[in-house]
Formats: sequence, C-alpha cells, structure tokens
Amino acid sequence: MLRSIAVVAGTYLLSVVLVVATDPLLSLLFPGDYVKGRVPSNAALLTSTVLFVLVSILCAWLCARLSLHHVSRHVLWFLIVGELMGIGATIPNWSTGWPHWYWLSWLLTWPVSCWIGLRLAPRRV
Repeated sequence: MLRSIAVVAGTYLLSVVLVVATDPLLSLLFPGDYVKGRVPSNAALLTSTVLFVLVSILCAWLCARLSLHHVSRHVLWFLIVGELMGIGATIPNWSTGWPHWYWLSWLLTWPVSCWIGLRLAPRRV
C-alpha cells in the first residue's frame, strides 16, 4: 500500500518538477515572453503545452513501470491526482488574462497522456 502511494505521489511530483524545469528552455526559445505580469504569446503557450504532454506521457509510463501490480489502477490514481490538482490550479488562474484554451488544453490532454503512458509500458503477465 505504501509503495503504491509512493509510486503515484512520486511520479506526480516528478511531473511537476519536470514541467517547472521546462521554463528555462521556454525562456530561451521565446525570449521576453516569460516575464512576470505578461501573458506569453500563443506560440510559447502551445510549445509549453507540447512539453507538458511529453512530460505527462513520460511520468505516466514511469508510474506504470514502477508499479508492481494493478498497473492500470496506479495510472488511474496518477490521472485523478493530476486532474484534481489541475482543476485546483485552473480555478484561481481563470480570470488572470491568460487564454482559456491554455488551461483547458492541459486538463484535456492529461487523461490522454496518461493513457498513452500506460499503453507504452510493458505488459505484465
């Protein structure tokens, strides 16, 4: 039980760290776009979303890979935690001037990314 919680929580925290770690890359790719108090360009936000999807797939795959049994259940909990945290982050940011498609795209791509990560994990018999 504790291992299952550690796998789900650990891979979710890793996804957060990796998404935050993409900020310096995005700042290099889009200089001047990631400035406090300024909404980045649509190209920068789209690139951010693509990186988010890649990180999500990687972490869902890792969650599936690290779970000993009930692989799909672990990834389901990974998905649920991510969606709840995503909703929790979207609500206060909804009226900050950022495009709504950005927040919605992260909420809608998370389940798809989790499913892809699960499918990429090796099957256990």
